[in-house]
Amino acid sequence: LELFDLAAKCALTNSDYTSLKLLSEQVIAHGRSYEDKLSVMYVSTCALGFSLRLPESIEQGLDVLANLGIELRGMGTSIEACVQETKDLLSIYTDDQILNTE
Repeated sequence: LELFDLAAKCALTNSDYTSLKLLSEQVIAHGRSYEDKLSVMYVSTCALGFSLRLPESIEQGLDVLANLGIELRGMGTSIEACVQETKDLLSIYTDDQILNTE
């Protein structure tokens, strides 16, 4: 399981999304617990984001959080509104200030 998980991370690094999908499916199918599958779910969520499939990435992330008992849906604010609020809050800072924040 660990080998497949690490191979999935390598596939993400190489932008090999086909291999990543196959490896992720194996980890999800054979993982004994939800915690065993979390790392590969994270990698899969990142791959969606890197592929500019942001809505799917956000949905998958929300699904993972919901399965962990953290429910963010239905809080009265859409994800788009939260993203816009974050952009507005960050707009007062320069790129260098954000990048150099510790």
